[in-house]
Amino acid sequence: MLRTKLLTAVAATALLAAPAAFAQEAQPQPAPAPQEQPAATPAPAQTPAPAAATPAQANNVIEALRAKGQFTTLLTALDQAQLTETLASRPAITIFAPTDAAFAALPEAERTRLLDPANAQELRVRLLYHVIVADVQPGMIEGARGGVQTAADNSQLLLDGTGEAIKADSATVTMADVAPSNGSVFVIDKVLDPATSESAMGDEEAMAPAEAPAETSTEAPAATETTAPAAPGATAPNGEPAATTTTVQSPPVANPTDGQVDSQEDPANPAPTPAPTTPN
Repeated sequence: MLRTKLLTAVAATALLAAPAAFAQEAQPQPAPAPQEQPAATPAPAQTPAPAAATPAQANNVIEALRAKGQFTTLLTALDQAQLTETLASRPAITIFAPTDAAFAALPEAERTRLLDPANAQELRVRLLYHVIVADVQPGMIEGARGGVQTAADNSQLLLDGTGEAIKADSATVTMADVAPSNGSVFVIDKVLDPATSESAMGDEEAMAPAEAPAETSTEAPAATETTAPAAPGATAPNGEPAATTTTVQSPPVANPTDGQVDSQEDPANPAPTPAPTTPN
């Protein structure tokens, strides 16, 4: 089965190695225990030099989602799964971001289960399936189709740019021009699920076996019998008057020469010559 290559060789190589490292980095780390510091000797007063301004990273993927105002549920889920800080600090990240309407379209029981703190691990895996550890631009997808490794272990997302709109599995990309400083955001209209990955299912649809044509019987139809009142004076084989008579009708036999007309007369079997008529 041939798959179209979506990314350059460098990006594809990065995708193969990055998800495992990303998943490890995304795990919550325990806070280090505070250590006692020896009392410092007061230094002589000096005029402090002006501190150099540290440029803050502006408009990362998380800030871009907040600015749009339609990803409240997604941002809450990322906080709950402890993925917000990781996504904000990664240098190259792509998020296929479901809108609030997409989360609202989930069955209520499924949405409640995902957002339950007791199911944080399931939520984490589900959200990581929306993440690609590379800066994927729309031009890398348009006109191509194939599976791309996600940040969720052993899960590929099928990206299809061969139609009018870019598709991510069965979700449609409704906006692809969100370009934060550390990656890309593709707005989608459905919440993705690795359990229904179209890449895992394959690109080829199974063909249903063709139905065999109905068999035509070559046997001749059976003869039919018709029973009717006997004609006056008819007798049975024993000499007694017959009450009824039975007529056996054989099925018609097709004549292979029916419909054929001889173009020439057979010399061995000439057609009879009509006799001349004598006038009165």
